[in-house]
Amino acid sequence: MDRSQLFLDEVFLSLQGEGLEVGRPHLFVRCGGCPLRCNYCDTPRSWKQRDQFDVFFAHGSTTRANPLSQMDLHKVLEEVLASYDLKPADVMLAVTGGEPLLQAEFLADWLPQWSGSVLLETAGILALQLESVISEVQLLSLDWKLPDTLRSGEELLATEACLDLARAAKCTTQVKLVLTETNSLEQVSTALKTIAEKLPEAVVFLQPVTPFANGPLPPKADQLLTWSLHNRALSLDLRVLPQVHPLLGVR
Repeated sequence: MDRSQLFLDEVFLSLQGEGLEVGRPHLFVRCGGCPLRCNYCDTPRSWKQRDQFDVFFAHGSTTRANPLSQMDLHKVLEEVLASYDLKPADVMLAVTGGEPLLQAEFLADWLPQWSGSVLLETAGILALQLESVISEVQLLSLDWKLPDTLRSGEELLATEACLDLARAAKCTTQVKLVLTETNSLEQVSTALKTIAEKLPEAVVFLQPVTPFANGPLPPKADQLLTWSLHNRALSLDLRVLPQVHPLLGVR
């Protein structure tokens, strides 16, 4: 990958729908490309790097060409912010995907130039790449993938190594487990125990999958309660929180 170029899927400003920042406006930079195939993925278009990406402004949208230079990226982000009469310091930048760490070399060069705070969302598959950018990240959002939620790519997971890096870097970290009705108490408890050992006191979100056509169904309320109560003694800040942006009807 050319470290001077970035492939995007879309850029938009919206309310954060997940985790610690839920309900706050964020400037989303969705990177293109992901080697995992999660059975609950709500952004399958971002699996591939395309020759175009979408940009959404306060009024209207447009399509731009991939890949971008650092100057191109600055320009498009400033355009989106200006359409809302905002500056970089006014909202958190959410770098998501796809899997943004596939383009970590670009991000390592570019993120130090960004004047606002940064949330990085990753599936935890590229620990060495995470190490190269974590010093520029104010909030790390790390997905913990349970094996039966992946159609392919399980062998790429390096989530424990990513948790080790987050702990060493003293980076504020939230961990998210997307859960379906087929997940078991044993699966969830084993994951939570490992997280507690690797990153004590971490904020962990049990996130029921958002249903979509032909997709997996979310756990029932009694499953979520059982999982939470069973693991209440772990040294975790354990919370249940669904995706909020579909409920609000925003991106």
